[in-house]
Amino acid sequence: MTASIFRYLAYLPANLAFVLLSFLLSPALAAMSLLTGPRLPGILQWFSTLDADLDGGIGQGVKGYRADLTGCRLWWQRTCWICRNPAHGWQSELLGMPAAGSIIVRQVISDTPKNQWYVMETAKGVRFFCWKRDQPLFGGFYLKLWFGWVNKPYDGRNHHYAFQVGPKRRS
Repeated sequence: MTASIFRYLAYLPANLAFVLLSFLLSPALAAMSLLTGPRLPGILQWFSTLDADLDGGIGQGVKGYRADLTGCRLWWQRTCWICRNPAHGWQSELLGMPAAGSIIVRQVISDTPKNQWYVMETAKGVRFFCWKRDQPLFGGFYLKLWFGWVNKPYDGRNHHYAFQVGPKRRS
C-alpha cells in the first residue's frame, strides 16, 4: 500500500500540470469543438472526459446544461464542461490504473459524514487506493474530497487518478 501512496504523490505534479493546462486551453478547445463536434479529436479528448463528449452535462442531467444552445452560449457551456472535468482523459490514460481484472480488496463506507475508503488491486497484483469524503460545511454546502484512483472505471478501461478538492452544493 505504501507503494501506491508514493506513486500517487509522484503523479501529483503531472496531474496538477494537466489540470492547469486544461483550464488554460478550455476556451480554445471549446471553440474547436464548434467546428469538429462535441467530441474533441484524438488525444485532445484527454483534456475532457473519455466517457462523455463535451455535451456530457446534458446527458447526465447536470443542472444548468441545456441541449438547445448554439454559438457563444454553446461555446461557454463546453468551456465550463472542460473546466468541470479537467484532464480526466489524461488522468485515465496516462495516470490511471487498469480496470480489467481489478478487484476491491477492502471497502469501508460511512454515512455521517459521507466517507469512503477503498483498497483495490490490479490483475497483476498492484494495490491502489481511493478515499472520498463529503465534509459538511454550512447552508447546504459541503467540501468534496477525492484522492487516489476512482473506485469505478468510468471509461470502462481505467480507474482514473483523482485529486479533487472543492465546495459543492447539495441538491
